[in-house]
Amino acid sequence: MCLLSDWAQVPEESLRLEGVPEETIAAFQMKVERGGQRDNIVITRERVKSGAAPLQYAETNMKIVEKTPEYMLTEKRELTVDGKDTILHIFSARPVPDLPARRFYQVSFVSGTTGYVVTGTLPYSVEETIEQGLLTMLSSVSFEAK
Repeated sequence: MCLLSDWAQVPEESLRLEGVPEETIAAFQMKVERGGQRDNIVITRERVKSGAAPLQYAETNMKIVEKTPEYMLTEKRELTVDGKDTILHIFSARPVPDLPARRFYQVSFVSGTTGYVVTGTLPYSVEETIEQGLLTMLSSVSFEAK
């Protein structure tokens, strides 16, 4: 993923100290707080059945996310990651009752027997340039060894 200059990777030790689950393999956040929260991108991984297609995995994850409180689909876009079709799932939800609803941008992908979910989070209302920056980063995600 091509990280923009106003974003930084969260050190792994910080993730573990904050109690972030081991499934989270990387996290990135905007360097500046807005509205008491930092915009972020989180990458998680899990074991999946061999032979699962990225598109099938993405559709399954969308069905799971639809059960999140205050879920509302904004848009689904076709996306190609490492030469394979998947979905960019854009939605709003309020997964944490004490926090305001947020907008989520999610890409799910499978490589071998590993499923990855890349989730970007922004405030419900956001400047177009910030949203475009996040979309640029998500569109550049790759799981191939470089």
